[in-house]
Amino acid sequence: MSLPHAYPGARPTSRPRAQWVDTAKGISILLVVLLHTSLWLRQADMDRIPAFSTLNTAFEDLRMPLFFAMSGLFAAKWLAAGWGDFLRTKASLLVWVFLLWQIPVIAYRIIGGHLLPGMVHTDLGTQLETWAWSPLRANAELWFLWALVLFLLAGRLLQKVPTGWVVGSAAALSVVWSGLVWPGATGLEGGELRHLVGTGLYEAPAYFLFFIAAARGSSRVRDGVARVPQTVWAAVAVGWLVTFAWLGAFEDQRDQPGVVFLCQVCGVIGGIALAVSLQRIRPAARALAFLGRHTLEVYLSHTTIVVALASVLYLTGSPLLAAPWAAWTVVAVALAAIALGLLLGRAARSTWLLEPPAVLWRLSGSLCRTPDSPAAPATSASSHSPATSAASPHSPVSPVDTGSPSPRTTTARR
Repeated sequence: MSLPHAYPGARPTSRPRAQWVDTAKGISILLVVLLHTSLWLRQADMDRIPAFSTLNTAFEDLRMPLFFAMSGLFAAKWLAAGWGDFLRTKASLLVWVFLLWQIPVIAYRIIGGHLLPGMVHTDLGTQLETWAWSPLRANAELWFLWALVLFLLAGRLLQKVPTGWVVGSAAALSVVWSGLVWPGATGLEGGELRHLVGTGLYEAPAYFLFFIAAARGSSRVRDGVARVPQTVWAAVAVGWLVTFAWLGAFEDQRDQPGVVFLCQVCGVIGGIALAVSLQRIRPAARALAFLGRHTLEVYLSHTTIVVALASVLYLTGSPLLAAPWAAWTVVAVALAAIALGLLLGRAARSTWLLEPPAVLWRLSGSLCRTPDSPAAPATSASSHSPATSAASPHSPVSPVDTGSPSPRTTTARR
């Protein structure tokens, strides 16, 4: 199925998968895991680590905008596919794992609420009510999957609208949302609004631009990145790190409309520059690219693993939660969560933990079959598993947040 004339730059191609894209996704999920690890270890009464607060704040404008942009780069296929194919494969996968993996989230919030001093006590009834409302009011770390489904649906419904109108409108929404809604111009502070509408709706409008712009211009973005010499990208990466991460440019003006938007645009450019520059350091590039190809498994499982490890450290009275070990503990727990998440993903490949059960997949295929979508094959749904999807050059999944309160207020925004 050919793409509408409105966005020829998004036409899927059979070109080899660019490693810098996977590296960029690896950078994003690594930053997400580090953020969540530092936040959850604080619930275990870990000593505050100023360095990690600074790190999380410095990379706030890169972490999620880059994650959504890289997801958008490979979304063109699903924006153009028939509705039957889209609903039967990509949408069913995202909705299934979004709902299923809230079960461990419910478990760790109940158990952690009783074990860790910094977590709010909660009960099963409250958590089940939250789960029941999650399709409309996404909360906790899985909001990223909810936002991806929303963005994919919006992208499909806007197919025939010219790219300029779509991207311009998304940019205006991002400016208003990050410059007026987040700072509290609606009369509700960030925490109050988040509690009212849920994390997904509180966060997503500011990030739609990065997803849809990358999706509409997928080929052009990749061609443009390839044409710029690596030395130029290295200079851009250094410039971004010095200006934003080290000097904290615009920190005093972030409540002004358009400032956060500008910082996020620069964050995406800086993240791409960093990913391209890292290709010169092959071991680091390969490790991050491998992580970038398996972000779904890590994203789904890492917070549960982190809370479990934090509970063990707290209950055993481990000195690793106190200075001078605390910073190293964050790194060690984050790496352990990533490693265990990858192992879990490998063990659960082609199981209902990472893809819809075959019977539901076949049922959705029969219900969604349309003249523009072929009949569902009789083979297992494993061909649509996240493990396969993560390696597909057109997969829109790479999460993350990996998605949370802002470090500029109380905790860091995922």
